[in-house]
Amino acid sequence: MKYTVLGSKGFIGKEFTKYLEKNGHECFTPEIRKESLKGIDLGHVIYSAGVPNFMQRPYDAVDAHVCQLKNILENSNFESLVYFSGGRVYNKINSTKEKDDLIFNPLDKDDLYGISKIMGESLCIASENPRVHIVRLTNVTGNNFTSNLFLPSIIRDAIMKNKIKIFTTLSSKKDYVYIDDVLDLIPKISINGKDKIYNIASGKNIESEKLINKISEITSCSIEVSSDAKEYSYPETSITKIKKEFNFHPTDVLDKIEEMVKEFEIFLKNK
Repeated sequence: MKYTVLGSKGFIGKEFTKYLEKNGHECFTPEIRKESLKGIDLGHVIYSAGVPNFMQRPYDAVDAHVCQLKNILENSNFESLVYFSGGRVYNKINSTKEKDDLIFNPLDKDDLYGISKIMGESLCIASENPRVHIVRLTNVTGNNFTSNLFLPSIIRDAIMKNKIKIFTTLSSKKDYVYIDDVLDLIPKISINGKDKIYNIASGKNIESEKLINKISEITSCSIEVSSDAKEYSYPETSITKIKKEFNFHPTDVLDKIEEMVKEFEIFLKNK
């Protein structure tokens, strides 16, 4: 089976490429900003292209989330397409079901991410192609050792500095979904998905304190909370749909912390 992974240089895209090749699939990993894909048979498209530092690169973010997607939907041949959106689209509402109305404000610079992702979602729906699906991912985690995201950052600091310093409160909490769960679900949605939009999450929030205490137990690192730490908490993401349709049982990320620490230590030794 042929897959095209767009955004193959990012953490999720890299892991997807390895996963698909390991399972005997043909993988095409073009650079969408440099290569024309017009008229090319792409097979099953995994659209994971994105820009992490969107506030510093707003034009690139919109290009990745919307413009390049438009080119694929309009000009390329594919059997299916899964567009990666994000759980951040729920940041300003308390309910997180896929059909809920969403709230954005263009005057809020932080909303650029959500607005551009929703524009991408809207294009997918406007294409009226039943083989195009949207996934809203929460905080995907795994062995992403070079990431500046919260969890890999504190693991890295615990190992390299023997100290974790955080600038958010210990009671801050959010949803973490393990990369293996994402890799397992996406092909199922791509080929057998009955609906248009799916949340991919663990379905429960984890407090920063639980993560940090677990890491500290393993590494014996010290912990410091900034005096001006801010609280960041989000509503729990509904996974009712994927549990029902795909019999999904999410991995508890807390159970993976020790493995992630060990893998990071190996990564550093071989660096």
